[in-house]
Amino acid sequence: MDEVSETIKKNNELADKFSRIEAELPLFSKPTELFEKLLVRLQDEFSIPFVWLSFVDRPEDIGLLQSITASEILRDRLNLIDEAQFFELATQGAKPVLANKDLQPFYRLFPKNKKFFIKSIAIAPFMLDGRIIGSINYGDAANLRYEPGMDTSLLQHLTGTVSSCLTGLLKDNPSTP
Repeated sequence: MDEVSETIKKNNELADKFSRIEAELPLFSKPTELFEKLLVRLQDEFSIPFVWLSFVDRPEDIGLLQSITASEILRDRLNLIDEAQFFELATQGAKPVLANKDLQPFYRLFPKNKKFFIKSIAIAPFMLDGRIIGSINYGDAANLRYEPGMDTSLLQHLTGTVSSCLTGLLKDNPSTP
């Protein structure tokens, strides 16, 4: 098989993995369940050593944050970050940011008491009611896993689906974050 055909095959396999994960997201009934299952599936499906959430620390999202931190699965995979600091890192709005150099500023996204040995990172912002409230973060010890300039359309599509599902869950049942 030639190089172009092999690349197309790998890209199709990646797209299929993302599609399978996205198809499951509307099945969850609570935001905690959505994020718990999502992080585990991403880590397993793509063999990503480090997957965690960062939430912008805002008073209006306190109910959602309390439910997320109550989850034993998510508690150690969660970081609250100041809004200004978050947007210093998520410089492209809803579009994912990839980095594999000068990673020290990204350490602010790490969960407390967690040190990851990463050489590349992807930050994929997600939204609630059209405003960015956090990101799904992917880290790897391989410095070429996430390189600036790589296509992030599949990551962005996934976080768009996560955002839609999260917004839907909270609109359908606003008293149960």
